Amino acid sequence: MVRRLTPPLRLFAPFAFALLASLTACSSRGGGRSAGKVAAPAPPAASAVRAAASAPAASASAAPVEAKRQDPEPAPEAPATVDALEVTGDVRASIVRGRGGSAPRTVFVPGLCSNAYAYLLGFPEAARQQGGVVAIDGDVPCVPGFRSFSWDAARLDARIRAALAAAGQSAFPEEGVTLVGYSQGAALAEQLVQRWPARYTRLVLIGAPTDPSPSHFRTAKGVVTMSCSLDVPWRMKEAARGIARAGVPSRYVEMPGCTHGNIGKGDETLGAAFDFLRGDS
Repeated sequence: MVRRLTPPLRLFAPFAFALLASLTACSSRGGGRSAGKVAAPAPPAASAVRAAASAPAASASAAPVEAKRQDPEPAPEAPATVDALEVTGDVRASIVRGRGGSAPRTVFVPGLCSNAYAYLLGFPEAARQQGGVVAIDGDVPCVPGFRSFSWDAARLDARIRAALAAAGQSAFPEEGVTLVGYSQGAALAEQLVQRWPARYTRLVLIGAPTDPSPSHFRTAKGVVTMSCSLDVPWRMKEAARGIARAGVPSRYVEMPGCTHGNIGKGDETLGAAFDFLRGDS
């Protein structure tokens, strides 16, 4: 006879009641939903449906985007250079040519015991922007490498014309030339504009040794006076005012932080002087 091994009911009763309580609690936390069921997702809003319906269908094969062609940037301009200029029957001059190698129409005349080449090194870019500048040395030797000028205005005029011809000006420009004179060169420029006003029509006077006379420039088309800040600014400022009162366009430009015989921020200051005489400022 086989005996049925049935455990006493009283041993399982506590576990049954605990399981029932746990299921009841889970059902309460589910907000009344049946245990084991997953809530269905909410339907999309009507506006989203309309937007999806109105959106264009994506193209199966998008057209290739052609890359924008970029032209190569131009090469930077080479720095302006100061070159030697051989002048027939005279000492060698110095020159900065304009863009494209154009023949200059501006002449630089330095002062006592000076070097024209060294001065041109002080403003080569302004010289090129001006269309080129020819600088001539004096006709009287000073110390090796330096020269002074005699006070012979007619001789200086002939030397200027010879230097311009060597630079490529077959004839003296009809509109005249721009003459830049520093120190003794400024005093000589005042003599030249008095004797040949049609040739020397625009002038830059730098650090003149004496007070320029406004009446001597009454035929000029424009005059710029200049000085180093530590030289004679008072003299050259007053000269600009006097020339302007005489009815000639005039302006004063100061070179900062330099003394007599030097060039301060030459490309900037001489550039401003040339701009004024060309009517660019």
